[in-house]
Amino acid sequence: MAGTRGRSHRDLSGEIAADATQYGFFQAVRLLSLAAPGKRRGPLPEKLRFRTLATLSFPPSELTRYQPAEAESGAPDELGVAFMGLTGPSGVLPTSYTELLIERRQHYRDTALHGFFDLFSHRAVSLFYGAWRKYRFWLAAEAGETEGFSRNLLDLAGLGLSRLRDRLGGDEGLDETLFIYYAGLLSQKPLSSQALVTLIEGFFDVRAELGQFAGQWMTVPRDEQSQLGQSGCELGLSAFAGSRIWDRQTKVELRLGPLRRARFDALLPGGAGADALQQLLQFALGHGLACDVRLVLDKRDTPKPVLDEAAPLRLGGNAWLVAAMPKSDPDEMSYTLLH
Repeated sequence: MAGTRGRSHRDLSGEIAADATQYGFFQAVRLLSLAAPGKRRGPLPEKLRFRTLATLSFPPSELTRYQPAEAESGAPDELGVAFMGLTGPSGVLPTSYTELLIERRQHYRDTALHGFFDLFSHRAVSLFYGAWRKYRFWLAAEAGETEGFSRNLLDLAGLGLSRLRDRLGGDEGLDETLFIYYAGLLSQKPLSSQALVTLIEGFFDVRAELGQFAGQWMTVPRDEQSQLGQSGCELGLSAFAGSRIWDRQTKVELRLGPLRRARFDALLPGGAGADALQQLLQFALGHGLACDVRLVLDKRDTPKPVLDEAAPLRLGGNAWLVAAMPKSDPDEMSYTLLH
C-alpha cells in the first residue's frame, strides 16, 4: 500500500531473497537485522544462519543466496556467503575438505559434514560482522539500541546523569537525540548568542533572534542601599539613589517567530512548549541570566475577537481587537521566562 507521499514501501527482504548477489554482505545483513521481528542474538537476528559454498568455482559476489524460512516452520533463515568460511572457494581449510564435501553430496546426498563445518563458519562470520558493526556507532542508534557512544556524547554535553535527562525530557519535553546532536555546542560554556539561537532553532524548529543587554530593574536590599553616614557612599563612585538600579548585563530577550497558531499557543505561559523552552534555557544559561520571550504570531493566524469555547482567547496573550488581517505580524506578546 502506498504511503502518505504516494510511494509504496519496498520489501527489501524479498528483494534480497530474489537476488542476493546484488547486495554487499554488510548491507544485506544490516537490512535483514532491521527487518527481522523478535529477539536478536547480539547484532544479528536470532533466526539468521550463514552458509558457505560446497564448490570450488570462483564466486561472482560476496553473497550467493538468501532463503527465508517458511512462517511458523521453526527453521532458520539462511544467507549464503562466499568471501569467507572454513570451506568453499575462499575457505581457510585445504581444498581437499571442500572436495570431500562435494563428493559426499554428489555420491551419497550427505550434507551432514558440510552442516558441521558451517557451525564454525557461521560463528566466524558472525564475529566478523560484529567487529565491523562495533565501531560504527550509528548502526546501533539506527536500530534503537542502547550504545556507549551516545552516552559519551551526553556526558560531554553535561547530561550524563539519567535523572537529569528525565527531568529535561518529561512527557512532552526535549528530545534526547537532539542533545546528542548538539553535544559540541552544549559542551562550550558559556554559550555564545549564536550558539544559543542555533540550539533553540534546532530544538523547536522556529526562527529565533536573541537580543542582548535587554536590561532590567534590580531591587537593592535595604541594608545595601546608600545612606547618609554610611561608609562606601562616595558621590560619582559607589553611591546611588533609590531602591532599585537599572542593569543591562543580566538579561536577554528572545524573539520567536513568526509562528503558526498551534505553535504560538504551545509557547504561551503554561504551555508544553514554554515549559520545554524554559528547561532548555535554564540548562544552557544557568542561573546567571534572566530571559524575556517575545512571541510573534503569523498575521494569517490572527484570531478574530470572538468568544469561542473551542478556541479560547487569553487577554494579553493571543487576543487582538482587529477587524481585518493586520499588515504586519503581531509581536505584542512578551513574558519573562527566566527570572
